[in-house]
Amino acid sequence: MYRRIFVALVSLVPVIAAAANPGTAKGKITINGKSKNLAYAYAWKDGANTTVLLSDVKIDEKALGDHFALTDLARKDKFTGVQATITPNGKVKSGTFYTAAEDGYFDAVGMHQWQKKTQTATGIAGKLSTDSEHHFFKTTFAYNAEFQAPIGPAPKKK
Repeated sequence: MYRRIFVALVSLVPVIAAAANPGTAKGKITINGKSKNLAYAYAWKDGANTTVLLSDVKIDEKALGDHFALTDLARKDKFTGVQATITPNGKVKSGTFYTAAEDGYFDAVGMHQWQKKTQTATGIAGKLSTDSEHHFFKTTFAYNAEFQAPIGPAPKKK
């Protein structure tokens, strides 16, 4: 019996570690003509979907998945990024841009392009981008990044 418990705990370690460790991204996000490098990729399960967050800075685990914490960081210009929720059939269901330009964030759907390289229960890799520059009120935006990230459990909601 103790052996089964040990095996169960050991099998959970990669899942727990995936939530804390970012993957990598290589690309740019451009907001109002100013570009920032997207260097970090985070991914977690959101029901049957996978949510991916691409960021210019490493995100503290406490803020990961917390919309209000991420918005506050972006509002203070300490973080810029894009979050997309990808369905099992490869459609981008929703998207959020985090930026100081729009008081922390804005939601935008319909322009995200997803090119899958791999998508398994434990990891996701590919390319997320917009097809061209788009507008949201006073803000112009575009992004293009290749990434790979371990898929962790959904971050704890605050």
